Amino acid sequence: MKKIIILSLVFIVSLISCKDLDDLNKDHKKPTEVPPEYLFTYGLESIARQMANGSYNYNVDRFWANYLTQTTYIQECNYDPINRDIGGTIWAVMYANSLIELKAAKEIIDEQPAAGVLAIQKKNKMAQISILEVYAYQYLVDNFGNVPFSEALDPGNTTPAYDDAATIYATITANLIDALNSMDTSEDGFDGVNDKLYNGDISKWKKFGASLLLQLGMRIAEYNPSDASSHVSAAVNFGVFDSNDDNASFGFLATDPYTSPVYDYFVTQSRASDFIATSFFVNMLEDYNDPRIVKYYDDNLGADTYLGGLYGASGNNYNDYSHLSTDIYEDPTYPSILLDYSTVCFYMAEAIERGFTGGDAEAEYLAGIKASFDFWGIPDADYDTYVAQGDVAYSSANYIDKIGMQKYMALFNQGHQAWTEARRLGVPTLQIADETGTPNPNRMLYPNDEDLLNEVNYDAASAAIGGDLLSTRIFWDVN
Repeated sequence: MKKIIILSLVFIVSLISCKDLDDLNKDHKKPTEVPPEYLFTYGLESIARQMANGSYNYNVDRFWANYLTQTTYIQECNYDPINRDIGGTIWAVMYANSLIELKAAKEIIDEQPAAGVLAIQKKNKMAQISILEVYAYQYLVDNFGNVPFSEALDPGNTTPAYDDAATIYATITANLIDALNSMDTSEDGFDGVNDKLYNGDISKWKKFGASLLLQLGMRIAEYNPSDASSHVSAAVNFGVFDSNDDNASFGFLATDPYTSPVYDYFVTQSRASDFIATSFFVNMLEDYNDPRIVKYYDDNLGADTYLGGLYGASGNNYNDYSHLSTDIYEDPTYPSILLDYSTVCFYMAEAIERGFTGGDAEAEYLAGIKASFDFWGIPDADYDTYVAQGDVAYSSANYIDKIGMQKYMALFNQGHQAWTEARRLGVPTLQIADETGTPNPNRMLYPNDEDLLNEVNYDAASAAIGGDLLSTRIFWDVN
């Protein structure tokens, strides 16, 4: 995939801020010479790699979700994104490695003549690209708040304005609904060679889009219940995930350079010893007698023995604590999960409780737990024992606490989703960093040099959101 894409070195490596937005706006390639299928594949893979990345330079959410903590370099687990300009790296991946590729693919496909079956396939391809664009922009907004959107990929504008986050949400939601309405599952879109998410199954893509619409709706459940309810109803009508077979799971290959980014970082770059389990999450799993602990962490301290280090503390020795499961990081094919059935079930349970849709909230809640147990290969008997516990048993009276906790426990290895949903629901209360005493962030900071290279627009965006601070809340975070 990566080797067959014609990309400039500057385009891949140096797009970090507005000097980089300048770079991406240059004509690094002639779109007519690059098949749109390649651009689609690369844009998709870039998103998948970001969501699963094992490095704190890229996917610090994995650590800000408090599942793992650092041993040697502890700045990121003390909520310092400036040291390595993590905001700039996220900016680069999503704008340069994904969105610009998807935009180019769309422009090429749009110019291709098509009639009959080919016209339907063309619409499906455009819809698949739109789904990925929506996913990428939601990720950016959920990290930063206001971000460049309407001017972000304009080749004539090297200092793009930042759009209002709530307005971006409304726009991408409308775009997603348009895409879903345009899809025709009787014909194909991108084929299995280029579609590494669903192997060319357009019906699965429609379920993914509908489930993403459900997620967009539930993110704004407290901010705008009326719109949230409308989006949830539309998602249900389109048809959301109904089993783990629908999971948006991007598989990697066993040979370099197509291996899992967790494998790349932990094994190829020999960084496994930089990370250990947190006492916060290990203790939570043990308090709930959660059998998934054997899948999440290694028993390197002895059979059925698990110990986590204090989050953000200095002096956490790798050999003294439990490690991330080798089943995850030693498998070069281990997938990146963009969205899964378990998460959809928990959204549905919450949506039912809020009156956004009909159904049985408890049944959806239990289905969410079961889907997670099945994904991790936990026997049915262990599931039955687990859900029979009083602490796990469902209660409408405190559904936010119940759903929030079980969702968090199921989202292990999906750091961005876990951190984002913990911010939205307030469950669980994530950790204060031990070394610095910094509270868990409400957002990611903008790239380090935005205040220099795009000063006017950076200042306006910072003022609009309440300051470029870790403590500033994303618009939907009203709890």
